[in-house]
Amino acid sequence: MTEIRRVLIWSGWLRLSHWTLALSVLILIATGWAISNGPMVAADALEYHYLAASVMIFALVLRMLVFIRGKPHERLTALFPEPSEFNAVKQTFVFYLSLAKQPLPNWYAHNPFWKMLYVFMYVGLLLLLISGTLMAEYPVVFGFYLPSVHAFWSAVLTILVLLHLLSTFVHDYYAKTTDISAMVNGYRLFELEGAGKSRPDLKTASVELQSMKSLLGKNNNDRDNQ
Repeated sequence: MTEIRRVLIWSGWLRLSHWTLALSVLILIATGWAISNGPMVAADALEYHYLAASVMIFALVLRMLVFIRGKPHERLTALFPEPSEFNAVKQTFVFYLSLAKQPLPNWYAHNPFWKMLYVFMYVGLLLLLISGTLMAEYPVVFGFYLPSVHAFWSAVLTILVLLHLLSTFVHDYYAKTTDISAMVNGYRLFELEGAGKSRPDLKTASVELQSMKSLLGKNNNDRDNQ
């Protein structure tokens, strides 16, 4: 019998902002591509592009509120790695370079390696929002041609989103980090004994993992009883 710790990490407001932002960004990427490369559907794609942009604004405003009023590890200051996390950043980088042959370090909430990349993504989203809003009436601002700025940051954000999706699945597969389910139900699983006990304000629950042998025995008994 192995005891693990199930810890409530992400609040409902953060999860709502995350999934709303994720959905709107994916629609923006798809419709942006259609506007540039599909003249037959460009008009309809533009309408959905503006609709998705409105949803993204809502998600960003909600995320900004969580940055200010959320749990300590959900706030903006938590997206800047602390000195104690530098080793985890290095280990994660080595994990990527080794193509998952080296171990992936543990972390509590945000992946330390991705923290600054998340900040970079939020800055990119704000630049896309500003350039997309202004470029029709003010194509040139402070010497910057806004359609080119919008196209550049769209490409950068698309790459970061793809890398984020890939890394999340890789982390769950190789390190069993439960990042995906945590963004659905708010909980992460920690195999370290007593994880979360030092934080009495965190909602935790003990989970017992049963051996495969005991589960097989139960299945056999169930069949015998039928």
